[in-house]
Amino acid sequence: MKNRHFFMYGSFAVLALVASACSGGSDKPAVTSVAAVSASTTVAAAAGVKDLASMKNAVVQILVEGEIRDPGDGSKGFAGSGSGFLISADGIIVTNNHVVTGSGAITVRVGGDKNVEIPAKVLGVSECSDLAVIKLASTGPYPFLTWSKKVLQPPLEVYAAGFPLGDPEYTVTRGVISKAQAAGDTNWASVAHVIEHDANIQPGNSGGALVDNEGKLVGVNYAGADLETGTSQFFAIAEDLAQPVVQQLLKGDQESIGVNGRAFVDKDLNLAGVFVRGVAPGGAASKSGVKPGDVITTLNGVDLGGGTYSQYCKVLRSARDNAPISIRVVRFDTQQVLEGELNGKPLEAVFSFAETLKEEVPKGASTGPAKSGDFVRLTDDSGRISVEVPVEWSDTSTEGKDLLGVGTSQPTILAAPSYPEFDNGQGAGMAMVLIDLAGVGTLDKDTLLDSVDQSLSDCQKGTRNDFAGDKFTGRYLTADCGNNLVIVAVVSKPENPDQAVLLISRATNESDLTAIDRILSTFTAK
Repeated sequence: MKNRHFFMYGSFAVLALVASACSGGSDKPAVTSVAAVSASTTVAAAAGVKDLASMKNAVVQILVEGEIRDPGDGSKGFAGSGSGFLISADGIIVTNNHVVTGSGAITVRVGGDKNVEIPAKVLGVSECSDLAVIKLASTGPYPFLTWSKKVLQPPLEVYAAGFPLGDPEYTVTRGVISKAQAAGDTNWASVAHVIEHDANIQPGNSGGALVDNEGKLVGVNYAGADLETGTSQFFAIAEDLAQPVVQQLLKGDQESIGVNGRAFVDKDLNLAGVFVRGVAPGGAASKSGVKPGDVITTLNGVDLGGGTYSQYCKVLRSARDNAPISIRVVRFDTQQVLEGELNGKPLEAVFSFAETLKEEVPKGASTGPAKSGDFVRLTDDSGRISVEVPVEWSDTSTEGKDLLGVGTSQPTILAAPSYPEFDNGQGAGMAMVLIDLAGVGTLDKDTLLDSVDQSLSDCQKGTRNDFAGDKFTGRYLTADCGNNLVIVAVVSKPENPDQAVLLISRATNESDLTAIDRILSTFTAK
């Protein structure tokens, strides 16, 4: 996995190619209505395909239209295509989730007949297995493929059938299985194992059939990968995993919240999660308010920043049917952080220093940014407070200190790229102190803010406001100190009003503000 760059080989991966191949033009064939399907010679048979020669009649091209988003781009209408294959005479088709989810309209060309386009509807999808089952509006009967029972091992000869590059011409390539159980984690699926083969596939082949030399199904093509060596590999979801999932999808969605997603990491933005490329109408994500262009950063409190679909799918596979799942997203369009529940309360905007104070942070400064996007968890020596900080803030201390000057030390965590620079007011960093209010006298939030505010006499004082996160409430002040913005926050949790966390932080740029948001969202206190 380390040296591979995986590519989706379906509709959303080839927007520009497919749009030109399938949109209007003088060479586009006239499309026959659904009523004329029964007269089409491509659907004359009504039995399982028995050889390679007749396989063409059971392989389909899937055309989709809708909205798709990509990181850094605005909303886009798209017209794309992928491949699929019939598995029953009544028009049941298997393809990939990433081919159909998020589409507003689906039509199908059967057996390479570009003159007939038949509407289809989705019966069920699995985001984690990257499989989908759709059904043709016309009842057929149709020829169909059956599953192979051969033992899958190198060098079994295989054939990849589909419609690459949006071309309506049916295409078959030949190769062998090179690995029977390759790793199946990509940035849009998490499959226990997949077939690695060398039957060439291209964008548009996604969801197409991989068959043996008798025309029997051994897998569902879904990905290709370029290696550092300059060679390519091709992958299919194996029959032993695909067939049971397909049977489940006939009854509805599995391992799905209704998104067409892709794992996303942007170190410059200090943002990682699952980028939502498309949303299925009526699904759990749509009902909660998730939109194309959102980045899902956590599900049920699990961080999704690992760069693959593995953590995302672990949450979906652990969740009970229709049970609420907490969700946190970052919305590019509005620069908001939103939280809510799938199958529960809709998304609502939560407080973000990165959003609220981005105009106040110094411009052009470069000290202390969380450039890598990686964080490390620190716990104080008493084990009472814990928090995630940028790995670049590596000058740390977890010893208790009397930062309040009350004669006793409190649980404390210090972190900065250079703590002396932070302490002298020159660089980014933070100091976090756990305060038992009953033990230090009567101190409310404003009194604690006042105690720090007095030490900022050389700075221009800014705002003092209340704020709230998903699990806490707080009050903060800001001060413009020339080359950095000081943010002092006092945070408490409703279940323990006699305890507070004092956070003193300095931000030299917007990346530091994002890091402070992460600090506030990840701290725990006992």
